Amino acid sequence: MAISHLPAMLLFSLLVSVVFGVLSKNTPSERLSYGAKVFAAFVGVALVLGWIMYPVP
Repeated sequence: MAISHLPAMLLFSLLVSVVFGVLSKNTPSERLSYGAKVFAAFVGVALVLGWIMYPVP
């Protein structure tokens, strides 16, 4: 079963943001907040870079 690019990017972003949140913050609320920010940053940067690179052959 093949997974396309967008779900793979979302899954990677989710897993990495969970790990970063757990390893870097102490309280559950800080972990959740930091994990959400990291997830949004991963997805946002990936979408912007994809949009910028779209016209490149």
